[in-house]
Order: sequence, then structure tokens, then C-alpha cells
Amino acid sequence: MRPARKPGEIFLRREPESVSSARAMVRDFLGIQHPAYEQVRLAVSEITTNAVEHSTPGPVGDLVMVVLKVVDDFVYVEVTDPGSASGKPSLRDILSPDAEDGRGLFIVNELSAGNWGVRDFGAGGRTVWCAIPADPTALNEEAAILTVRLE
Repeated sequence: MRPARKPGEIFLRREPESVSSARAMVRDFLGIQHPAYEQVRLAVSEITTNAVEHSTPGPVGDLVMVVLKVVDDFVYVEVTDPGSASGKPSLRDILSPDAEDGRGLFIVNELSAGNWGVRDFGAGGRTVWCAIPADPTALNEEAAILTVRLE
């Protein structure tokens, strides 16, 4: 087990411009040479976009907090927002090919191989998190080996 790396975190205003700041944080924290850089950057972008678009100001304020942690073989992403009365984030069952939205959590689910979830704090907000393999190529190689064995 490798020691955990000190987490990176940033507080952002709940506004569309903050999504690019969240992506920049990934670049600064991981660096563009990190094997999971693109996957983490996309996951952070999708989850932060959802937080900005679907949360509402609450008693804890109008900020979104993005936290990145590298522990063992995973990069953990946590995005905390003020929450929303409209419900808990969830995967949509059926997406129309013409739909212009609704794919964010589907993308996060794929990038994290289903390792994501929501912690709801009621009036204290909510956190959407995911764990992305720190070396996605190793995961793809294992899947390719398994596919060859099954054929």
C-alpha cells in the first residue's frame, strides 16, 4: 500500500465559469502526464457541471468544493455542493440519442467502472464522489485479457 498523497481542494462559486477552474485544478494537482489525467479531468468537469447547474443556495452557502485525493491505485474525486430539493443525482435509465443532456453521470459511471456515489447531508448539502483507477491502461489491459479468455 502506497501512502496517500496530500489532497488538493478548491472552493468555487456556483456559476458556470467555475467548471474550467475545476479542470485547471486537476491539471495543477495531477499534471498532464498522469495516466489518469484525461479521465479525472472529464469526471471533475461532469460532476462540477452538475453541481453548478442543479444545486441551489442553501444554509451552507453558495459554494462548490472540489477535492482530489490519490490513494493507492485510485484518484478520488469529491464535489460537494449546497444540495437541491429536486432530488438526489442518479443515472438515467434510457437516453434518447437526440438528448442534449443527461449523460454526465453515465460518463462518470463508465470512467470509474461503477465506483461512484452520493452522500446526502440534507440541509448541509451533498457530495458526489467517484474513484478512478490511477492507471486506466492497466484496467483496459485486464479487460482485454478477460475478453480474449472468454472468446
